[in-house]
Amino acid sequence: MRIDVVMPTWNSNGPYFEIVIKRIVDNIPINKFILVDRYSTDGTIDVVKKLIPSEKLIIIQTSADLALARAIGIKHVSTEIFAFMDSDVLLPRNLNIEKLCKILKLDKRIGALSLPLCASRKRVANMMQIGRVLKRYGEVSDPEIIKHGLFRLTSGDLFFTLLRRDAVQDWHPPHTLSALEIFSLTQHILAKGYLWIELAEPCLYHLKELRYGTGIRRCIKQGLWTGSNVHLVKIRQKHFFLEVFSRLFGGTLKSILSRDPMGTLNNAFFRIGYLIGYLSRTRYRVWIR
Repeated sequence: MRIDVVMPTWNSNGPYFEIVIKRIVDNIPINKFILVDRYSTDGTIDVVKKLIPSEKLIIIQTSADLALARAIGIKHVSTEIFAFMDSDVLLPRNLNIEKLCKILKLDKRIGALSLPLCASRKRVANMMQIGRVLKRYGEVSDPEIIKHGLFRLTSGDLFFTLLRRDAVQDWHPPHTLSALEIFSLTQHILAKGYLWIELAEPCLYHLKELRYGTGIRRCIKQGLWTGSNVHLVKIRQKHFFLEVFSRLFGGTLKSILSRDPMGTLNNAFFRIGYLIGYLSRTRYRVWIR
């Protein structure tokens, strides 16, 4: 079956971008490729035009923030099942898209089926094995937040995710939401009675480090960006601080036990940025590219 693919972009033409698009073309039977672009000036659209046949390509240029850009893309979807794909994620060569779509076709309870990043967990032999099933925000207890993390329990990933159009076509996120839009979408899907499931594999390769690098500066920036958007998704203050300090302690302890001092620093500075972003409210809301 052919599916629509929605990709938000904003100056996404890094050294890997052409490979990302080629891997999509090689692995996914595309009905329409819906590009929602924030007026890129780095040749992003030219790369997509070169690799996607014009009859399959829909280009939408908008100054909308990320959540609204995704919602705009959804409005142009015409297939029952479609994919969200990030511009800095590389699909695995062994992706069996037909098998993934079949899971959604056979189980009408599933509203979203996502794949993890390679580093997120140990590899397993069976792609049908479930990595996690997400929960509604109101059903998560304080001890669960401390033990597992709020967003680990309640927010999926959209690196590459297959979604049921009926589960998301009436999603209306805050128009200025630029991060945590995935939390908003996840909770919308769960509130409608659907499941959001992440499989254990096949795994994806995140190429973000090739663009933004690694280390303390990157972690602070990521934290500032995320924290500045928390108010827009109506996370309770108590839960925010439980998340910050439990993840700070848990991440630091894990890094110490694994003898990873850089991991300890990165986790600490991400949480510091996260807290500053939250306290400054909207100052760092948009990650400028």
